[in-house]
Amino acid sequence: MSKLRWKWIGYFLVCTTTMALLVVLLFISFSSIPLTSLILFQVSLACIPLTLFLSTFFGYFLTKNIRKRLEEVSFAAKNLAYGNLTHRLPYTDDREIGEIALSFNEMADRIEQQVRELQRLAAENEALINQAKAAAVTEERQRLARDLHDAVSQQLFAISMTSATLNRLITKEPQKAISLVTNIEESARKAQAEMRALLLQLRPVTLEKEDFHTAIINLGKELMGKQIIDCEIDIQENLQLSMHIENQLYRILQEGFSNILRHAQATKLKLTIRKNSDQTAVHCKLEDNGIGFSIDDANSKTSYGMKSIRERIAQLGGTVNWLSYPDKGTVLDVMIPITKQRGSEVN
Repeated sequence: MSKLRWKWIGYFLVCTTTMALLVVLLFISFSSIPLTSLILFQVSLACIPLTLFLSTFFGYFLTKNIRKRLEEVSFAAKNLAYGNLTHRLPYTDDREIGEIALSFNEMADRIEQQVRELQRLAAENEALINQAKAAAVTEERQRLARDLHDAVSQQLFAISMTSATLNRLITKEPQKAISLVTNIEESARKAQAEMRALLLQLRPVTLEKEDFHTAIINLGKELMGKQIIDCEIDIQENLQLSMHIENQLYRILQEGFSNILRHAQATKLKLTIRKNSDQTAVHCKLEDNGIGFSIDDANSKTSYGMKSIRERIAQLGGTVNWLSYPDKGTVLDVMIPITKQRGSEVN
């Protein structure tokens, strides 16, 4: 038997015993019959079974209904906890239990509505993510198509036209034919550089398998494998950046390396990545000793590589600058702020 039931039985036992004693005292007070101690003792003994019976009877049946209602509340709470959000407590006329049931049902309604809303938002987010992925794939394909058309395709077309001319001149004008062979070699070299740059950009992101430092080192090694270039990389030890900054910075450097491979004709490259003294920003500098380029001309032509880097830096709230001089090389200078919240880096 539960503690609640014993509690109510004890409560009724005290009440019925008190009532029995009061009845006996009243009977003694108003009775004209002479009472002896033996008679009083016998009357008291007769009251004991009666009080026990009454207290047990009322205590058991009164708590039976309360216990049943509390078990219903407990069962409903367990159903709600295990995910059965449709379970509700039945209506009752009992004021206290009825208010508990009403409050419980209102809480269950709110939880069910919140879960339904969360599931709806999750479905919408998944749809948006899929749309974003599809848009990103389409944009990347369009970019590759533009690069192939503007660079590799034009070089191959030039090789084709020059080869046709060479075939006609090789016997009639040997000296001019030799110069055409030189042009073919130069066009082939440019087309090969363009293809290498595209392959470097298509390299999959390895940050899920490698730490940022290792991934950048491997990117430099891959660049040296595609071109004769001395690549020096200096990354601050124990550099801690948020995953979002690491991913974007990796892509920025991937684009920068690709531009050096495609246009710079450099023999040396130096990359430096460090936080500033007060740990509020990360500074990245990519330098080469190539042929350089005109910043104004690149801006007027809307270079896709520079545009891509600017967009990524804008997402991080940072700044980017290019310094370039003919035959003296190019410097890509990037500064990305690091915001802190509750002791952790956030961006």
